Amino acid sequence: MYRKLLSLFIILSIGMIVLGCEKHEKTKINVSVAVSLKNPFQEIEKLYEQENKDIDLVLNFGSSGSLKQQIVQGAPCNIFISASKKYMDELKKDNYLIDNKYNEFTKNRLVLASSTKDIKSIDDLKNNEYKKIGIGDLKSVPVGQYANEVIINKGIKNDIENKLVYGKDAKEVLAWVVSGNVDAGFLYSSDTINKKNLHIYNIANDLHSPIVYPVGIIKSENNLDQIKKFNKYLLSNDVKDILKNYGYES
Repeated sequence: MYRKLLSLFIILSIGMIVLGCEKHEKTKINVSVAVSLKNPFQEIEKLYEQENKDIDLVLNFGSSGSLKQQIVQGAPCNIFISASKKYMDELKKDNYLIDNKYNEFTKNRLVLASSTKDIKSIDDLKNNEYKKIGIGDLKSVPVGQYANEVIINKGIKNDIENKLVYGKDAKEVLAWVVSGNVDAGFLYSSDTINKKNLHIYNIANDLHSPIVYPVGIIKSENNLDQIKKFNKYLLSNDVKDILKNYGYES
């Protein structure tokens, strides 16, 4: 009799532990984010998880083109934030987005930056003192694509093509600029916030396409209510204030 009661007690205890674990299991939301948004998004993640204890935001940072390709190949992703409408439009065209639509998340500006030279004009890049110029990979990195538009529109492509050094994403180009491994680099304005000793030249907006970051919900069968709730939070004034502190524009 004693053994039966002990066995029953053990079984009930194990059941309660299992139920307890299930009760506290968090809902995962996979978010693929353009790497240029890494700093503000880590703050957004922290604040949202503090206010929503049942949510675990799983962030995946990378170049927008690479992230889009991962989604197409079946990588887990519930929300995608790109640094270019190009990749979101491609997903929309191929019917990857909930309701076949997306929203504008934030905006940015393009700059030329150097840790060694005082840039007065984009035409300065033609000078012999500029031997290496950092730019994002043209196939998958939006900041490189915007920069390429500037180079073409200014008519200096042939003059500087041999000087261009291509980075895998915006953060790699930033690291080159800060370290002086390139004489100048095309960056987002937000990348230069709180970076001391950088010479910044602001590029006119009419030299390139508008730098818009769209956010879209990728089709999924699970946790759609929680995913939509987080997407709504991303469009809130609280998040806009965070982004503004990091140099982004509404």
